[in-house]
Amino acid sequence: MERRITVLRSKRTLQSLKYVLLALYSVTTIFPFLWVFLSSFKTNSEIYSSPFALPKTWQFENYSKAWTSGNIGTNFFNSFYITIVSVALILLFGAMASYILARVYPSLALYTFFGLGIMIPGQTILIPTFSILKELHLVNNHTGLILMYVVSSLSLTIFVLVSFMKTLPKELEEAAIVDGAGRYRTFFSIILPLSTPGLATVGILAVLSVWNEYLFAYVLISDPVLKTLTQGIYGMKGEYMTDYGPMTAGLAITMIPVVILYIIFQNKVVAGMTAGAVKG
Repeated sequence: MERRITVLRSKRTLQSLKYVLLALYSVTTIFPFLWVFLSSFKTNSEIYSSPFALPKTWQFENYSKAWTSGNIGTNFFNSFYITIVSVALILLFGAMASYILARVYPSLALYTFFGLGIMIPGQTILIPTFSILKELHLVNNHTGLILMYVVSSLSLTIFVLVSFMKTLPKELEEAAIVDGAGRYRTFFSIILPLSTPGLATVGILAVLSVWNEYLFAYVLISDPVLKTLTQGIYGMKGEYMTDYGPMTAGLAITMIPVVILYIIFQNKVVAGMTAGAVKG
């Protein structure tokens, strides 16, 4: 009896410790978002004097300054266009390649080849990438930047989707083939709809990667009209003095779409991750 009580106490202690650690992690994760949000409504003097307090007067004009004077509006729509097109192409090409590797031609060598791309840092291919795109006249062009994002994201997309597609029941695919459906119809009518959780997972990851990317955008885009949101926010930094109110307002504008997107699709993201991990 005493041993059972001791075991129960140990479990409760471990559970309490788990909740404490989760609470600390939540605080460290939420705190930067809260600080940016509060700072976006403050003046510079308030940010310096009381960085963690509520604003004395809510400076809503910081958002209008960031959107117009800081050119964040143009940068926002540039990033929105680049992200939509890039993610659509990443999902399309990634899903098609994953279908071949998972259901048609399951080659371990090809799967490993694509997976190796995950281990190559983008910084190591920056110079050759710039040289190739310059020869193709794709520097200072949204097309070149989109192409770079698609190519750099395919390895992770294929790595996740192949594991997920292997878990799909073969009976539906076989039934479609018996009914006369070809590979393309089977893929678009059967495999793609069933792969929605996996596509949501890699889609969210791709959105986060493209939306927040700065290095390739900085190297490949120099025209102010074509710059992305991350470039625009960095450009708000002054040489001698920075107006942090509009700058943090720009950061808040950057965060809001991603947070909303994740809240909407979080269940599908978790389902895609667990399905690929447990059964893949």
